[in-house]
Amino acid sequence: MRRKSIGMMILILIFTATFWFSSKPAEESVGQSSGLLVKLRIVTQEEMDNFTPRYEFLGNAIRKAAHFGLYAIAGVGAFMVTGSTKKSVIIVCLMGGFDEAHQYFVPGRGAQLRDVILDTSGGAAGAAVAAFVERQQTTYRSRLKLSKISK
Repeated sequence: MRRKSIGMMILILIFTATFWFSSKPAEESVGQSSGLLVKLRIVTQEEMDNFTPRYEFLGNAIRKAAHFGLYAIAGVGAFMVTGSTKKSVIIVCLMGGFDEAHQYFVPGRGAQLRDVILDTSGGAAGAAVAAFVERQQTTYRSRLKLSKISK
């Protein structure tokens, strides 16, 4: 029961965070990722001001990596709730679809199917890692029990 509660908290936190980030108009969203690139000294202020191809590529990559990472965490949370990778992927796909539908109504933003696919991929990766870890724990525990019995 505790595992499901933690998983649900993870899902709620990620869903709230994505909804909050998605509520930002396009200019503000781009400004956040741009600011991160400058703070990390990945691009210079001059590159940002001149919209160089390198800056545009890196800014987009940061936003896509953030999407993938957030949804990977959501995939872990969904797996903790359901115990099923299939159900986890469906939950994350629905979250991504809702997020994109929400962005459709935000000024300067739009809904993109490729973002739903990216979100779903992140969620699938997170659920797969959670399933792998669970299998490893189960195998370890059963071996531990067998070793105690044989002693």
